[in-house]
Amino acid sequence: MLAEERKISEIMSKPVIVIEEDKTIQGAAFILREHNIRGLVVVRGHDAQGILTDRDIVAKVVAENLDPRNVAVKDIMVPKIITAKFDELINDVAKKMCANKVGRIPIVDDEGTIVGVVTETDITKLYPAMIDVLYERTNIEEAPIVPEKELMQGCCEECENICDDLIELDGRWLCRSCSEKSDNSETR
Repeated sequence: MLAEERKISEIMSKPVIVIEEDKTIQGAAFILREHNIRGLVVVRGHDAQGILTDRDIVAKVVAENLDPRNVAVKDIMVPKIITAKFDELINDVAKKMCANKVGRIPIVDDEGTIVGVVTETDITKLYPAMIDVLYERTNIEEAPIVPEKELMQGCCEECENICDDLIELDGRWLCRSCSEKSDNSETR
């Protein structure tokens, strides 16, 4: 089955690692380290309240020189939760993540219960070849278009040597050596 036709539930991580909103940032950091993950779903009881990432901790606690033992998760979490349904296609979820500029997205069932999480990394693992293609396309789009010079066999009109790769330059057919000299004299 093509990756474009696969459902997000096939690649989601489960169980979902959560943290209560009233826990400390220090506690959140321990959970992130213990599970080797970069984000947590923040809950109040069984209801999702937001997302907390390692970036939130760095930007809102560490960089502000706050004590992680005295800052509650709910004080720095991102309260906006973008979710995807478990039967959505991977491509659609990837587009949703991109449009909302989020690196992880909780996956919910028909009742709205969070049943998994998908990250950008999970999605990019499916598309390594596509990443290479997009990278190459970006490089091609950014590269200046240089017209290809027509090559011809014959006698250089400057040095009169016979060669297989004459280049037309300003209406004259020149060998590479003479054309490079001509190019250098024009740039001075």
